[in-house]
Amino acid sequence: MHLLKTLSPYFLLLACLGDFSLPYLLGSAYPGFNQKTMLISQLGEKSSPVQQIFNHGSIITGSLFVLSSIGIYQFFSLESSLFAKILAAAIALYGIGDCILSSLIQLDPAAENFRNPTYLLHAGFTAIAMIGMLLVPLILAGRAYIIGNLFPVLFFIICLVGAIITLILFASYYLPIVGKYLVSTHGLWQRLSLIFLYLPAIAMALIQIRQK
Repeated sequence: MHLLKTLSPYFLLLACLGDFSLPYLLGSAYPGFNQKTMLISQLGEKSSPVQQIFNHGSIITGSLFVLSSIGIYQFFSLESSLFAKILAAAIALYGIGDCILSSLIQLDPAAENFRNPTYLLHAGFTAIAMIGMLLVPLILAGRAYIIGNLFPVLFFIICLVGAIITLILFASYYLPIVGKYLVSTHGLWQRLSLIFLYLPAIAMALIQIRQK
């Protein structure tokens, strides 16, 4: 367990950086793939030339998120058991829901709608994982406020607000009236939301490394 606690922040850094960079690394091998308009999950669809690599990569990054959650709990439980449980659960839930389970569900681009149980399941896992990940900047902002460190409070609140706004813009694509105006930026909002979600997680990893 001591080794896992030591490696935990590095697992988290690798998970965040690996999961964020995977679409850009594989997008060049997908003819016509547009980072601004296309979803990251399209790299794992049945029609994708990089389907296997993407799904295997997502399982690896998801496993790193889950492994890092054990060390997160051990580290933050020294300050607050409640904070530690929420942070660890949020990171583990994200790794399982957004990375592992979503990569195991094979999507067919010809049947991507909310009447399709498979597509609905994939969207559900992702939505729950995203909501869980939003708790990370909220909890870290509360922790920083309690110890009187106000600059991190501002940073985490900005990340939280940025993540909420970009996720709303991302989800608005599916609304009947608004959606047509977001076709050209659908993928952009998804990637921006990941930046706002991963920055607090990366900061959490750096906190663990610095305070060893």
